[in-house]
Amino acid sequence: MVVVVTLPEDAFELPELWQIVIPTDDESITRRRRALAPIQMLTDLERTKSSLDGDFWDSYDLFRIALAVIDQVALAMGLSAGRTWEETLSYASTQAARQAPDADPGEWTKVAERVVVSLVTNAVEVVRHLVHTPDGPVWRQQRFRLLYLHASGADGLEHLRASEQAINIFVEALDLDIEAAQIANEAQLAALIERGAVESAVQIARNARYRSVQYQERIRRIVADTLIDPEAHDWLGDVPKLLDTALHHVKDRLEAEATLLESVAERRAATTDRSQLDATNLLIEILKECRHRHSELHRHLMGARTALRQALDDRFTRPPQRSYRVDLGRDLLLPLLSGSTLMAATAADHLLAVMGGIPVRWWPSLTSLIDELLMPPREIDPGMEYEPPEVDQVEMSEWWVPYETATDALLGGLTEPVRLSQLLERVKQVVAELDGDDVGSGLDADRLVAAVVHAAHHCWAPHLAGRSAGDRLILAVPSGNRLNTHTVRAEDLILVPAELTVDIQAAEPKLRQHQGNTADQETTDEIAG
Repeated sequence: MVVVVTLPEDAFELPELWQIVIPTDDESITRRRRALAPIQMLTDLERTKSSLDGDFWDSYDLFRIALAVIDQVALAMGLSAGRTWEETLSYASTQAARQAPDADPGEWTKVAERVVVSLVTNAVEVVRHLVHTPDGPVWRQQRFRLLYLHASGADGLEHLRASEQAINIFVEALDLDIEAAQIANEAQLAALIERGAVESAVQIARNARYRSVQYQERIRRIVADTLIDPEAHDWLGDVPKLLDTALHHVKDRLEAEATLLESVAERRAATTDRSQLDATNLLIEILKECRHRHSELHRHLMGARTALRQALDDRFTRPPQRSYRVDLGRDLLLPLLSGSTLMAATAADHLLAVMGGIPVRWWPSLTSLIDELLMPPREIDPGMEYEPPEVDQVEMSEWWVPYETATDALLGGLTEPVRLSQLLERVKQVVAELDGDDVGSGLDADRLVAAVVHAAHHCWAPHLAGRSAGDRLILAVPSGNRLNTHTVRAEDLILVPAELTVDIQAAEPKLRQHQGNTADQETTDEIAG
């Protein structure tokens, strides 16, 4: 920093008139202005809540709820995971309930949705800020996002992730070297542990945890961009250097964290104070989580070059990119409905599993699983009271009932054999006759034709078992001719009215098979005679 001292002519006679001018550190102010830009979104969320519908918004601190949501999403972030939309809404509702315990649960849900929707955006936020340059003041734009949706895994389940700018809100920094910041945090941790200041070390460990999340997000973004466009980053110079540096960084961090864990474990063994013991256990838990994140980052770095080769192979094997708009009817429904039943059943099972199945849970490591099993049981949340909805029961007949009634009337009125083609000619007459009736109003002639054809083909093989003498039925006999119109393509059956003369209680027993050729020949002769 430069200090300019302006001396008047009589400065030596009047030292009290010295004018000391300290120039403004424009670079420092610019960095702070950029650091406060993400907070501006949270301030606007709190400032504009009075314009929302409802008189309950003044009871909630939306700024605090938004900070809590960002904190939970950032801590839940792995290389391909985070918090789902439902989990985030549930957590935000819990925070709203803590602020207004006596309020209605519906208010908590509205507050949670308002906060989460305001934080999650697909677009990039743009904040304008002024910068002083040698050529004069210049307005520049800072582009960032706080939370965004990211599809994770083969099941396509979307998780919420926090950007680096959102994490910087908690670590009070901007555009710092993440590796240098983590090394500095570990040096502070080692010094504080050596001095026995465990509570201060817990806060430093929390900041180190945020640094790990930032490093993971930076590497994940590079790999994700490469899978979309292999030319998005320089894989000949910049990215290999970054990966090598990251691998060395992760190796050093794992060794440093192992050393810190040993030191903290020794301190815990010698601690008798209850508060110090609780702080030490919390510090060990945070350090274990940081070590787990670095292990995940190491595995991801080892497979980064493999992901690049797969992206390049996929790009070289497929044809040049071209835009194509998917038509659900032409591309999905028609192939599915025109295919075989076996193919449709297989596709339907797979579609149901993907769209409505339970997502696969992330399986923790053995160390994390043991820690989770040994945790004290959580209090069971009774949940919200279910109130069954009030629904007015309205008895309405199904749309196909009038068609069944009209079809039964047509077939039941047959007194002599008639062709199916002749019966279909009466359909328009029946529709006209039933048009004014409450039951038959609104009948469609084409649908009634389809219903009659369907019922006539059922008469081709009527079910006789269990019928009694005197029952009337319709038998269908093929005529050898076919119907071929714009709506019907079927056999022109001959419909014959008939009446049963005996009771049919069960199917006729099968003929017994006789042993020996002689017995078979005798039976055949008897049947023929």
